[in-house]
Amino acid sequence: MKQLALIAIALLMLSACEQQQPDQIQWQLPLQAPDDPHGSNDGAAVPEWASTLQGEAEVVWLQKSTTKVLTTKLVMGSSAMVQNWEIHLLGLASGLRVHNKAFLNDENVDNPAAFVEVSRNGKSMYRGWLYKKFPELFGMDDPEWKIWLKDITLRPAS
Repeated sequence: MKQLALIAIALLMLSACEQQQPDQIQWQLPLQAPDDPHGSNDGAAVPEWASTLQGEAEVVWLQKSTTKVLTTKLVMGSSAMVQNWEIHLLGLASGLRVHNKAFLNDENVDNPAAFVEVSRNGKSMYRGWLYKKFPELFGMDDPEWKIWLKDITLRPAS
């Protein structure tokens, strides 16, 4: 009698489990990187306001294998060579922020940035923003080199 009761309970539990399908919860969904407007984008256009600002950007280069550090100062619109890398300064921002996927220069935000294009042997390796405040989060992803924005200096329009 006791065995019969246990079998009946087991059958009820099994049938109940089959009837109810569990909902998939958020952490079980496949991982997908969100669309990051800050990341490199070979087709990224420089905002018009960023290309009209006048000033300089100081960029630091770290060769990871040797820990050698090089510094490059670029005037708006200029380019420079570092080892076999070429960097172009295409835009500046004193307070960069993103609103509805559009980049804005907001004087109330303390987020200096420079829009650069970095190429090696004629091939574009990075095109996008370098941020003074977040050098470890954004920028060129290269196994041998790391670059970041040390500072920018803006000049009044002449």
